[in-house]
Amino acid sequence: MRLRLLAAKTLLAGSLFAADPGLVSLAMPDSQAMAGVNFEQVMLSPLGQYLLAQKPSDAGFEMLMEKAGFDARRDLREMLVAFNGQPGSRGTVVFLVRGTFDVPRILEAGRADGATIETYKGVSLIQKTKQESTAFPDSTLAIVGGAADVRAAIDRMSAPAAISSALAVQVNQLSTTEDVWFVSMASLSQLQPQAPATAGAGANPFAMLGSVQQFSGGVKFGANVMLSLQAVSQTDQDAATLAAVLKSFASGSDLFIKDVYTPAASLLKNLNATAEGPVTTISLSVPEPLIEGMIQASHANETHSANAAQPKMRHAQPPADGSANQVEQSAPAPTPQRIRVGGNVQERKLLQHPEPVIPPLALQARISGVVRLNAIIGKDGTVQNLTVTSGHPLLVPAALEAVKQWVYAPTLLNGQAVEVVTQIDVNFALSQ
Repeated sequence: MRLRLLAAKTLLAGSLFAADPGLVSLAMPDSQAMAGVNFEQVMLSPLGQYLLAQKPSDAGFEMLMEKAGFDARRDLREMLVAFNGQPGSRGTVVFLVRGTFDVPRILEAGRADGATIETYKGVSLIQKTKQESTAFPDSTLAIVGGAADVRAAIDRMSAPAAISSALAVQVNQLSTTEDVWFVSMASLSQLQPQAPATAGAGANPFAMLGSVQQFSGGVKFGANVMLSLQAVSQTDQDAATLAAVLKSFASGSDLFIKDVYTPAASLLKNLNATAEGPVTTISLSVPEPLIEGMIQASHANETHSANAAQPKMRHAQPPADGSANQVEQSAPAPTPQRIRVGGNVQERKLLQHPEPVIPPLALQARISGVVRLNAIIGKDGTVQNLTVTSGHPLLVPAALEAVKQWVYAPTLLNGQAVEVVTQIDVNFALSQ
């Protein structure tokens, strides 16, 4: 019985995908982060089959693929991305790709496109710029990156180097269970947006990410697309705060996500974020047909926008009586129903403005800053519509709740009341 169980486990393990050891051995030994895509598994999924059926929208790219005898939707098997710098800093990034490559045709297409063809240790390289190089050691392998980094990877073909054991364990685990995956053994602190200091801007809304020491995640494709993420923070409290912020953002996602992606906002409300010790775990299940629908809606929206951008020529018609030189008298322009007013100007018209109350969780996490809103003020001075431009997810609901109650003096134009489009900044200070 034990032998049968062992054989079954061995067979199952052999059927699971894991990162190609040959690709891993070409990564920089000091790699801090890696990501991978199992194209074969993705393309076998319902979403992959849908993408395979789509025709490339870029005619130039389609022509280039035809010249090179290469179709990314058909010829790619696996991709591994290795990065050896701290997140947010400059470092070496190398793309290692398994697939089917018609190297002579690709080299010829590169020449026709103005690239330089070189040889390094018997390996053909396409040199497009000093910062970009692609090598084809054989018809199943491509290496993409900076010129020096690609040559270093070629050197490792004859002298393989090992990545850290901790990173190797994570890579093996994630690539076995996920179709698309990523892992970083480095801190997220340098990923925080470095915006210039602004008076009254408050704390960086992404400051909580500074406590994340490691993170990993993946996507598994099927009838439902499963997303998962794990983040290891400095303390248990940091992990709990991160989970709470993510839940808050997800619950109010319809304020941030609009237009064709509105269904995604509804789905985000099902996001599950929990904290256990210093680890925050996030998961979300998305029905595959919904993703197809959003892709189709996005394409339709792009087509509509492109058509709307085309200038429409209107040709003047001569007067019916043949008097082409007759001058028409233009009717006076009607008073606009809505005008745009600067935030500082509109602020002086405030009659009633309850102050926002900083949420207890934001106080506990020492989160402050500005929530910026776009607003439509009605003819009667009440707030008719609000959309969020920026702000910390924990502060946004409190800002909206307060501003909805604000009342302004009506704005008059030519003696008539008009609607006003304006910007409102709601400041949350820890001293309040």
